[in-house]
Amino acid sequence: MEIYGHNGIQGSFKGSAEMKNCLGIEIGHYRIKIAYAENGELREFISERVEGIDRNDMRQYADLIKDLLKEYAIRCRNVVFVIRQEDAYVRRFELPLMTEEQLRLNLPYEFHDYIGNEMDKYVFDYAMIYADQEKMDLIGAACTKELSQQFEKLAKMAHLKLVGLVPAVLGLEWILEYAEERMADEKKALETKLNAEPHKKEEKENAEGAEKSETVKDYAILDLGTQALRIHFFRQGIYDITRTMEPGCEEIEQIRLGDKNKMQELGIEVEEENREETDKEKMAAVLEEQYRTRAVQVMRVLNFYSFNNVNNTIDSLYYCGGGARYGELIDALKETLNLPVRSVAELLPEVSLDEEDEWIDSPQAYGVLLA
Repeated sequence: MEIYGHNGIQGSFKGSAEMKNCLGIEIGHYRIKIAYAENGELREFISERVEGIDRNDMRQYADLIKDLLKEYAIRCRNVVFVIRQEDAYVRRFELPLMTEEQLRLNLPYEFHDYIGNEMDKYVFDYAMIYADQEKMDLIGAACTKELSQQFEKLAKMAHLKLVGLVPAVLGLEWILEYAEERMADEKKALETKLNAEPHKKEEKENAEGAEKSETVKDYAILDLGTQALRIHFFRQGIYDITRTMEPGCEEIEQIRLGDKNKMQELGIEVEEENREETDKEKMAAVLEEQYRTRAVQVMRVLNFYSFNNVNNTIDSLYYCGGGARYGELIDALKETLNLPVRSVAELLPEVSLDEEDEWIDSPQAYGVLLA
């Protein structure tokens, strides 16, 4: 089973954007996210909380998927499953120029540091970024055969046609690629318009200057996940590396919901008199510290990356994930960081299903449909 495919990749995944319709599904720790696209355009996004389902029970997940598709009146069989960050290994590397057969033979050894001598338990795939007469620049991916087989089983039980398996970070990369193509088209349209209006000399010069300076830039995307925060770095729009920070946003949600065990663990004692008021004050103070701590963590990771990559062109931090719903956390990031903090939704302004932009909970579920 091929893990992922893209334009130019050797593999079975031909590109869901070429299909009439397709589903992108990610099964998270606490939620299942389903993106439905027609001709590459997002038509529906479902984020359903998962309660009491064993992660390995494909029958229950299959029934849930069928129920959700029926509830939202979605008739589609094609599906791409998103492989969560912790369930796949993705890395960028260079190799000497070689044949496809030689590359397939050597690819598993590029993951030896992660999987040791258990290569026979994994499936591998790759994407060719660049090649010349001497070397190749590649992105490789690996996941366990067991996981691949689980997804095959899930698709069959849910009466879906499995199109491909895509690591989450590549779904984000394809959003960046899509956004860059849109911006390039907009620049071209502006240039055509200005050429037809020679009297707008200054505006034309500004557009030409922007075109020269703005090749594909570097990006940083912060995934505000439940169990961990992750910053994915992309060099000239291509995945480079991920930095993980713990804890994630689970603790924040527990505090906001007033989870008694979590309150006791954090030493929050509520007086019986004026209980409600005292509770609110103490919770607000604890939450403020939670937001600030995570913002400082993010700042340190960004600073460390910039220190080691002094020529990077990152000009904003884009955020997504379940924690994006906490406005106070986003405010803390904006106050702490010395660069703009923006929603991933800004990369695709044409995609807006509602005011909340729920799809940024798992943009990769949509991104895998843009290949």
